[in-house]
Amino acid sequence: MKKTYLLAPLALVVALVGCEQQANEPQEAQSQVESSLDDAQNAVKEGTEQAMDSAENAIDSAENTVSEMVDHHNAKTSLDWNGTYQGVVPCADCEGIDTTLTLNQDNTYSLTKTYLGKEGEALKESGTFKWDETGSVVILEGLTDSPNHFFVAENQVIMQDMNGETIEGDLAEMYHLKKQ
Repeated sequence: MKKTYLLAPLALVVALVGCEQQANEPQEAQSQVESSLDDAQNAVKEGTEQAMDSAENAIDSAENTVSEMVDHHNAKTSLDWNGTYQGVVPCADCEGIDTTLTLNQDNTYSLTKTYLGKEGEALKESGTFKWDETGSVVILEGLTDSPNHFFVAENQVIMQDMNGETIEGDLAEMYHLKKQ
């Protein structure tokens, strides 16, 4: 019987130790699951950040490419601009100014203005012209007393005001010189 008394506490200790180990196993398993979940969340977060960085870099690259692209289609390169243009533009104290502008391939021009309904000879100017930075407007060099900017369009040039701005209003169409 003494053996039974000795074995009983020993069995009880073994049972308690076994229960304690079994009780710790779910906590360890839960801890491992939580750790794995944290690792997975961190991996997803890191992957998302990398994907966002890659997307931002791709967008920046595309924007830079677009901003570097220059549209080479302008009047200077795309139109048959050289030639003679003629029209009658409004005049404050006469019937109109018969205007003839010839643009040459070598960037020279001749400009003839005849004041209709007035005595006198036609005014003739000649010189060189340059293109503005857009390649759409010719600037007649040497003219200071009359408009010297002409927007070049398909089969016409459009006289601009003294400041190089588009003329607007009821008479705007009268500032279009047609190609001859």
